[in-house]
Amino acid sequence: MKRKAPGRKPATPNAPQPPSAGIQVPASSIQAIEERFAPIVEAVAAVARGGDPPAVRLEGAMEIIFGAYGQSDPDFSEMLLTGWMRARHDKHHRLALAWQREQLRLSLEEILRAGVAAGAFRRKLDTDAVAAVMLGAAEGCLLQSATQGGAVPPGEIVKELISLALSGG
Repeated sequence: MKRKAPGRKPATPNAPQPPSAGIQVPASSIQAIEERFAPIVEAVAAVARGGDPPAVRLEGAMEIIFGAYGQSDPDFSEMLLTGWMRARHDKHHRLALAWQREQLRLSLEEILRAGVAAGAFRRKLDTDAVAAVMLGAAEGCLLQSATQGGAVPPGEIVKELISLALSGG
């Protein structure tokens, strides 16, 4: 038997939910994340579309992403970490962050595909999976930044990830 929470009226299909129903997130926090994250997404997309060789583009894109996640100011790191925690319960955060994450992944994938086509990267490279791994490694740096660093600096992680993608790497 379900117990009614004290002081709450039962929800009706068309009634607005009270502020205490579930986790309510101010729209301003989503806007702040979008405003802070948008230039990063745009910069990585511009690098992906650029005319440099694929290895140069990959390094540039990863430096932007890892710099944002691993070497950003503590407020940005906290904003993203809090946003992802809120995303578990709030579809607006989930959609905003997932969209931005997917844009970064797609930009990395675009660079990796160009590198495979040009022969600069391993021929049988799974560009979808490698782009996801690269982004996941950057997100790991985000977690490290919340604890003031990790055992391996972001720049070293970038260098090793690039070497794994290169032909003969």
